[in-house]
Amino acid sequence: MFGKKKITARQSINPAVVGQKNGQGGAAFAKGLVSLRDVLAPSVVEVDFDYLKINESFYRTLFVVGYPRFVSPNWLAPLISFDHSLFISMFIYPEKSKAILDDLRRKIAEMEATIQSDMKRGKVVDPKVQVQLDDALSLQAELAKGAERF
Repeated sequence: MFGKKKITARQSINPAVVGQKNGQGGAAFAKGLVSLRDVLAPSVVEVDFDYLKINESFYRTLFVVGYPRFVSPNWLAPLISFDHSLFISMFIYPEKSKAILDDLRRKIAEMEATIQSDMKRGKVVDPKVQVQLDDALSLQAELAKGAERF
């Protein structure tokens, strides 16, 4: 069902390209039909540090490494309702629980050491560090149970 689709040479020929070779395809290309040749070898490619321009379309990649603590419904609405054409792809690769637990154990030890050193110096414990520690401990418990994947 979702396997590779076998395409023969006869199926992959674009009628607009065949018509152009016979002198009849100019009208088809004027209407905006795009062949495989146009996609593989565009007429204009401009490479800049911030973007890539192929023909008249601009391309840019954004890499998101973190999410907010709580996500509300429609949190991607500003991107989805953007006024121009936009392709959004999310690639999520699960990690091995053992590696995540080792890193999490190290981070928990760092946060506990920070809290202990603040208490020894007589400083007020930073609430952000305390919340991060609580979240890390609950995530550690969920990962250990196998109820959560990272």
